[in-house]
Amino acid sequence: MKPQQLLEVGAKGIHLLFDLEMIEAAFGQDAPELRRTVEGRLEEVHRAVQALLAFDDPEAGRRFVGSLAPEVRHVVVLLYFELLDDRLRASRTLQ
Repeated sequence: MKPQQLLEVGAKGIHLLFDLEMIEAAFGQDAPELRRTVEGRLEEVHRAVQALLAFDDPEAGRRFVGSLAPEVRHVVVLLYFELLDDRLRASRTLQ
């Protein structure tokens, strides 16, 4: 799916790429510790995001996210929600 489609659906509370456990685990992380952990793995995070965007099927994307190393998965989930939050804030500003 295209990022815009994922964010449009996400704005309605439907997060196609993540299950509840993935979301809870990501938000349960200590942010400074997670940042330190993935600091040397930014290329891995970038590759994961690029690979995720290449999937046409959300279920295949969800399986891919589930296969990522936990730290990378947490960052991908948190990046998605940061983008979603930015989108929602921008749409409120325009209204």
